[in-house]
Amino acid sequence: MSAGSEILIQARDHKLKFTEVEIHCRYDLEDCSSEHPFIHGPRVLFRLLKDMEYRRPLYYFAVPGMIMASAGVLMGLKFLQDYILGDYLRFGPTLLMVMLTIIGAFMIFTGIILHAISRMMFINEQIRRQ
Repeated sequence: MSAGSEILIQARDHKLKFTEVEIHCRYDLEDCSSEHPFIHGPRVLFRLLKDMEYRRPLYYFAVPGMIMASAGVLMGLKFLQDYILGDYLRFGPTLLMVMLTIIGAFMIFTGIILHAISRMMFINEQIRRQ
């Protein structure tokens, strides 16, 4: 499964044309798969996530990080307004606000750093090909 995903990604990167072909599978056979689906599935998902972090880190890390950090900041502003007006700070929502802000900031920085690293790797690859 991960090989098929990798082939499709490389075909797209090299602007190759491909066509889908219908195939027929039989799932009623005994002992036909070498891996258990609960082990193989997460392995394929992990491989796709690693590929995502290499190819589009800003999209997959920085954008969700900005959403999380923004939600945390907005929650913080609302809690600050409530506190100024005399309300109490509740522990659970305040902890959630802090966690969203910190995790969001880390995701933004991770996306930026991974983007810079992937650009450097891409430039080095282009120089090597010349």
